[in-house]
Amino acid sequence: MRYILFGLFGFLLFVVIQLSASIVNTKHNLSISNTAGTVKATSETEVCVFCHVPHFAQPVGKPLWNRSMPTTDYVMYDSDYLRRMGYPSIAADLGTANDTPGALSRQCLSCHDGTIAVGAVSKLRYDYDGTTIAMAGVDPDGTIIDTAVGFIGTDLSHHHPVGAKYDTTISKTFGDGGIRSSELKATPDTPIKLYEYGGYSGKYVECSSCHDPHKDNGKFLHYDSGANHAQNFVGTCTSCHEKTDWVGGAHQAPPGTPTYTDAALIAKYGTGLVSELGCANCHVPHNGQGVGYLNRQVLEQTCFQGAASSEAGAKCHGVGGAKDIKSILSRTYTHPVLAEDNLPGTQHTNLDSLYGTGHLDPLAIKGMEWATNKHAVCMDCHNPHRAKPGTHVASGSWYSAPGTSTNLVSNVLKGVPGIEPTWPTAWTQPTTFTTMAAAEKEYQICFKCHSYWGVGTATKGLSIYTSAGGTPLTDVAWEMNINNKSGHSVVINQLGRTGSYPPKELNTVQLLTPWKENPGLNTMYCSDCHGADNELNGDPKGPHGSNLKYILKGDNQFWPKKIDGVTLYTLDDIFNGTAGGVMCMNCHDINHPHDKWRNNMKNQAGTTPCVGCHVAVPHGSPVSRLIGYSTFPAPYNYGGNSLKMTGWKKKFYDAADVGTVGNAYAPVTGCSGGMCHSTNNGGYDANLMP
Repeated sequence: MRYILFGLFGFLLFVVIQLSASIVNTKHNLSISNTAGTVKATSETEVCVFCHVPHFAQPVGKPLWNRSMPTTDYVMYDSDYLRRMGYPSIAADLGTANDTPGALSRQCLSCHDGTIAVGAVSKLRYDYDGTTIAMAGVDPDGTIIDTAVGFIGTDLSHHHPVGAKYDTTISKTFGDGGIRSSELKATPDTPIKLYEYGGYSGKYVECSSCHDPHKDNGKFLHYDSGANHAQNFVGTCTSCHEKTDWVGGAHQAPPGTPTYTDAALIAKYGTGLVSELGCANCHVPHNGQGVGYLNRQVLEQTCFQGAASSEAGAKCHGVGGAKDIKSILSRTYTHPVLAEDNLPGTQHTNLDSLYGTGHLDPLAIKGMEWATNKHAVCMDCHNPHRAKPGTHVASGSWYSAPGTSTNLVSNVLKGVPGIEPTWPTAWTQPTTFTTMAAAEKEYQICFKCHSYWGVGTATKGLSIYTSAGGTPLTDVAWEMNINNKSGHSVVINQLGRTGSYPPKELNTVQLLTPWKENPGLNTMYCSDCHGADNELNGDPKGPHGSNLKYILKGDNQFWPKKIDGVTLYTLDDIFNGTAGGVMCMNCHDINHPHDKWRNNMKNQAGTTPCVGCHVAVPHGSPVSRLIGYSTFPAPYNYGGNSLKMTGWKKKFYDAADVGTVGNAYAPVTGCSGGMCHSTNNGGYDANLMP
């Protein structure tokens, strides 16, 4: 009688399944009738028995579970980001304990982790205990083949977390009061599910939160109302994840409707449109190579390749992509992004900026300090979820339009953490910073690395690090200190420079468009001087890399040597019109600050190189107008012996200077020993770098 009842149960269940067109037509039909996959029984005809039994079910698992739970110790999902956010630990007992977070996922893993034979069931028509149904398409021991699409294994670190508490209250506060949240919706959208467990507070994410093993669709997704798999993929992600500013962003709605040409990708997702693939462009829920963040590839390769099987089939940031950044990063002088791909321990988070020199992470996770975690990765400067299309410079231009220059972050830099220095006395190192959840100005992003926060203690502006060419690297925040007497107006405009004295600004005849508009009131970007060498003709904008030293850009791209790499630019070059190519000519009419001096200087001064008077690192100086003294160290003193001056001071405007071809800042003393301003007296700028 019991066999009749069981057969009737199986028949009725089979009829329901057939009518609903569910599991029978999927790979989860493991009976001999399976037509969707290669893993199938050699003779067993029952469909449900591989997971369920009507009586004497296993004490763990539901409903009416017919398999043993795996007892494996799993490597759980983890990331620096989650730990820094203070996120509750994922249940470490997923593989061993009963009725704890993870039980529902262990039901799935009883096949998919490869430790239990697919055909191993507890009961089969009441005749046997511990029966193993003979299967085809499996390993000799009956387990799932480790190359199969459905193989998960016991290392869950590169799969979407399961046994994870869904907690919307988690957040991290930065020094400026900005907050990074978990970016989770208060409640997941239907049909995504969460689960509760006795003795545990809150709700948990399990495999069946996203997957319905009975559903007749390609990946058993609960969410299947999209027109293709790509839309179902994105709909599943966005049912829980609510990324700030994602909608309308550069990756959610990229300009130009870029499309992959990868045929396999298009067949899998039902579309090649980058905009439709959304989250799937960069992330996968299973087997992500970028362990910890479910990135498709390791580090920058995700940005270069996207969802394609190679860069050639992608319209991303690889060679030939819509915005080919990789080629720029392969040039002679670059941020060392590509080098990081082969270095161990280069994982990073957008919380790294919270921890710099002197402020190490109490969790011992690496921060920004070069001594332990020097890195240059895309996420240091870009937030892929919040970036918007466009920079502050229009296509075909080097700089902002006249009258519009600021130092506010461009659209492509939106949402990137930064730091703001507390400015100390002139020509001393800023060592106190306010961390920012989202930088407001471009330099706040650059300073994360190019200041004490990254390079540590400096001496006379010099860090202990050198560039690839051997030039000592300097603390740029030190040089940009608003209390210094001079500096390019990256942090603050010239009229606002507290360490300067009148006349602070240059006049209109000394500047070129667009800088001559509103003289003294403009600010500028680090990327106005540093960027790709061919931005005017199509290179992606920004200081990714260049074939020119110091990653310089503009119509004139050389400093302090000419294109030959040997000869220094001199006053004679200015006087004789042979100074073409000198970087300064991008923004300054360099004749006007110098031609009146020519009449007041001895003839031999014409052979003086530009770096005979000006610091070779023109970010800032303790002396006005980027003048440097002979006592300055290299690299400010080019070659260690180029600077000749020992004293200098600006001159107020004369009536005769206004509107004339001439310099408003003529010498205030004669020459001695063949060089102007040889003594430091009479109110000259103090020498702050002996």
